[in-house]
Amino acid sequence: MGIVIFAGVVELGFGVHSTGSINVESPREREGLFTYRVRITQPLQRAGTIDVWIPLAKTTREQQILRRQIHAPVPYTIAQDPEYGNDILHLSLQPPLPEGFEVAIDYQTHLGLGEGAAIDLPAPADELARELTSHGLVIVDDEVRTRALHATAGRRTPMDRARGIYEAVIRQVKYDKSLPGWGRGDTRRVCLLGMGNCTDFHSLFISMARASGIPARFKVGVVIPRAPSKVIPGYHCWAEFYLEERGWVPVDASEAWKHPELVDYYFGAHDPNRLLLSVGRDIQLVPRQHGEPVNIFFYPYVEANGQVVDGVETQLMFREFNREEGA
Repeated sequence: MGIVIFAGVVELGFGVHSTGSINVESPREREGLFTYRVRITQPLQRAGTIDVWIPLAKTTREQQILRRQIHAPVPYTIAQDPEYGNDILHLSLQPPLPEGFEVAIDYQTHLGLGEGAAIDLPAPADELARELTSHGLVIVDDEVRTRALHATAGRRTPMDRARGIYEAVIRQVKYDKSLPGWGRGDTRRVCLLGMGNCTDFHSLFISMARASGIPARFKVGVVIPRAPSKVIPGYHCWAEFYLEERGWVPVDASEAWKHPELVDYYFGAHDPNRLLLSVGRDIQLVPRQHGEPVNIFFYPYVEANGQVVDGVETQLMFREFNREEGA
């Protein structure tokens, strides 16, 4: 289609804690500026209509967005996807197209508000039903059911069964990106190869939880570095499972694999220095995209004349405010 778009940044592929561990005793509240910048730098004139969808962080029980500013050269809309309620930024570029395109979203954020479950009780019945189903790459098949049965044998409560699944995933999967196909959250691939990244760990956890009758869902965002000003190398994801008495409980099996001393911590809590961008898998965008549902909605999704365009240059940065600095 006469368009070349740069490849995006890669998924976070190493421990995110510059000190080597998390201070789980007294997490520090932090305020700063997180910037999500998207660039299409190659000539666009022959591409026709370009549509760009970008996930937008928003205030939740886990995080506080004090201010969200969008810098874009064209008009845009903001809507919520109908299933998960994710905020979605949409921009449409019509001919004559510019030589290049850039949009940036600045977030003034307040981190460290809490590490535990987002307690929304009770969760809607249709939401829980959705998070028990097999769909997309997060499958529930005979292999998953067998693994779940073994992992939960002798465990009576949903909490204990979820813990058994969490421990089984850490035993059965290795954090390893040496073979192609990692990062798609493909449960069948994880079962076959026993390796992958955070997306793959948590897809297996979610599949096994659902096979055990425990609602489970996927979340993706960034971990903010401890350095005051830093380029963020990529995304990080985690999972949550639902208990009637507690709401949605977070788990981070891939970080527990990398930090065995924090296995107990990562069952029921996560690093408070993270920022959530979207919830769920197989996202239907607004306005509706021409392509298939978006497997994982972290990087921008782009279509040119209704055809999916892969690889957009994405830069993620964070600058922490010091005590003397104003917002």
